[in-house]
Amino acid sequence: MFTLSHFGKKSSHPSPVNAMTAAFAHNFREGIDINLGVGYVNNTSIPQEKLLACFEQVLQLPHIYRNPLNYGAAAGSPNLQEAIRHYYIDTKILQSTDFEDKSIIIGANGATSILDALADVLPTGIVITADPMYYIYTETLERKGFTILAIPEDEHGIDVAMLREKLKNVSPQKISFFYIVTINNPSTTQTNNARKQEIVQLAAELSAQRGNKIPVVFDKAYEDLIYGENCEISQSPLLYDELGLVLEIGTLSKIIAPALRIGYAICKKSELSTVLIQRMSDIGFSAPLINQEIASCFLQNYIHEHRARVLETYRHKAQFVQQLIYKHLAPYIEQLDGGQASFYYYITTKNTETHTQSDFYKFLTRHTGNASTPLSNRKKSSFGLRPRRILRTPTRFYDRKRAAAIANFIRI
Repeated sequence: MFTLSHFGKKSSHPSPVNAMTAAFAHNFREGIDINLGVGYVNNTSIPQEKLLACFEQVLQLPHIYRNPLNYGAAAGSPNLQEAIRHYYIDTKILQSTDFEDKSIIIGANGATSILDALADVLPTGIVITADPMYYIYTETLERKGFTILAIPEDEHGIDVAMLREKLKNVSPQKISFFYIVTINNPSTTQTNNARKQEIVQLAAELSAQRGNKIPVVFDKAYEDLIYGENCEISQSPLLYDELGLVLEIGTLSKIIAPALRIGYAICKKSELSTVLIQRMSDIGFSAPLINQEIASCFLQNYIHEHRARVLETYRHKAQFVQQLIYKHLAPYIEQLDGGQASFYYYITTKNTETHTQSDFYKFLTRHTGNASTPLSNRKKSSFGLRPRRILRTPTRFYDRKRAAAIANFIRI
C-alpha cells in the first residue's frame, strides 16, 4: 500500500460528481437514459458552427492571436481578459473605470480550478455558504479539511439575519471565506443585489473584528442564464466592495460550451490575486491557449446574439417543463422553485423519500429502460442520478405510486 496524505486518504473513493461524469461518458444510452445528476448543457445550445469559425480565425490571424497552439501565461490570454472586460462593460455589469484596480484571472481548467486553488491558498476553517449547498465544491472543501456552515436561504438568497445569529457563537478567527452561488445550485434562488450588499457588509464587519480580510467568493456560474421577465437585473458585488474582499467567479461553460474549460475570476489586485495566478501556473501554466483565444474571438463577435438565442430557448423550455410539472406532479408537490434562470427546477415533494437507498432512487436508476420491470429485477444504473439536486423532501415516508408518477414525468 502507498502512504497517502490526509487529503489523499479522503480522496480514495470517487466523489459523487466523479462517479457520475465517468459513468455518463461510458454507459449513457442515447434515447433510453436521462442524466439528472450533473448540469450538462444541452448540445443544441452549443454554437458549433460559430466556434469552428472562431477556431479558423484564431489560426489565420497570428498577429492578433499569438502562438495559440503553445503554452499560455498563468494569468490567461490578454485577448480573453480584454474580451471579458468588454463583455462586462457592454452588458453594463461594470464600467471601464471599475477595472482600473482589478485583476482578471483565467482558470487553468474552468472555474472549478479557481475554486480549488482558493482552497489551497486560504487557511482551513469555516466556509459560509447557503443551504441547500453546491455539493460538488463543498464536498471538495470537506476533504481538504474545511468546515461548512450552511445557512438556509429565503427567496432572496442566504438568510443574513439567521447567519448573524449563528455567528454570535463563532469566532471571526475561525472563518476562512464566504462562498455564495448567486443563482444557487440546486435551488435556483437568485441572490438579489441588496442581499449581495448585505453579505459584503457583513464580511467587512467580520474582517474589522479580526484585523484582516475575509474573502467573499461570489460564484456567478448561472447569471448569464437569467431569462425570467420579472427577475432583477443582477449587479456585480464588486460594486459594493470597498475593502477588496470580493472575488467574482464566472464561467463560459453554461452560456457557450463546457468543453472550452474557461472560467475566470475578477478581484482587486492584491496578494490573493498574485497567489491565485501562481497556483494557476502550478496546475498547468494556464487553460489551453487555443481554447482561450477561441473564447475571446467568440465573445468579441457573437456573444450578444448567441446569448439572446440561448435565453429564449431556455425560457421556452422552462415554460414547457412547468406545464408538464403541474400536469403530472401537482398532487405530489409541496413547493416548486425555478423557471427563471439556469436550467433546473427544484421540487419539494410531499411524503416521498429521494435518498440513494429509497425506492424512488432505485426506480429512476433502473438500467433496463423499461418502466414496467419490477424493482427487484432491475440493475442499478451507473449513469448517475442525484435526486437531492432535483428533489428535496421534508418528510421520510415512501409512496410507490408517487415515485412512479414522478419517474414517468421525468422521462417524458
